[in-house]
Amino acid sequence: MASKTARLRKDIQKLVKECPADVVLPESFGDGVDLTNLSLYILGPESTAYSEGAWKISLKVPADYPSSPPKAFFNTKIFHPNVQPSTGEVCVDTLKRDWTSEVDLNHIMLTIRCLLIQPNPDSSLNEEAGKLIQEDFLSFERTAKLMTKVHALDRASVAQLGAYGENIDSMHTETKTSASITNSREVLQPISEGQQAKTTISSITPGPPKEKKRKTGLKRL
Repeated sequence: MASKTARLRKDIQKLVKECPADVVLPESFGDGVDLTNLSLYILGPESTAYSEGAWKISLKVPADYPSSPPKAFFNTKIFHPNVQPSTGEVCVDTLKRDWTSEVDLNHIMLTIRCLLIQPNPDSSLNEEAGKLIQEDFLSFERTAKLMTKVHALDRASVAQLGAYGENIDSMHTETKTSASITNSREVLQPISEGQQAKTTISSITPGPPKEKKRKTGLKRL
């Protein structure tokens, strides 16, 4: 058991230090004694139907990891053929028949990101999404974008969570962060329909115009 826990901690440290693109780790990632339930975020990759949103993901790590694979779940609703609509469970061969003990957490998150770029309709858990992607891809994209606007987290706010340190120790000992990062953790909320993720910049708000000084002195006659 000790060796399995050591392997999991090693994988967590690697994920923090070599975090894949579009994967965001919260300050508490890997903290605590129980490492069997890990939560993190993924941003929708550019040039995809998911590019304007972000999603919370949980990894359920079994006691015999890495002999058995973790289970991955989208905690935020997403319209995707390889994500079970009611539970959010991710269906991918890497976490099933292709699993080996050599696969680590980095590889898992890279695979999930690839699913957002290239869904696999041949292994669908969401039949509607799988059918659309095969028969009418444009309709699939429109539906996925709409569901992203309705259900996904604010992309800009989630992205700011990635401003913490590059290793677990510095993340755990961080006492105060900038106001923008601290506030971003409190405003993770679904994007309302028609609204795009925005970043607020308050530091450049212009102040009131300065009054011009009047010249004083005697007029020459």
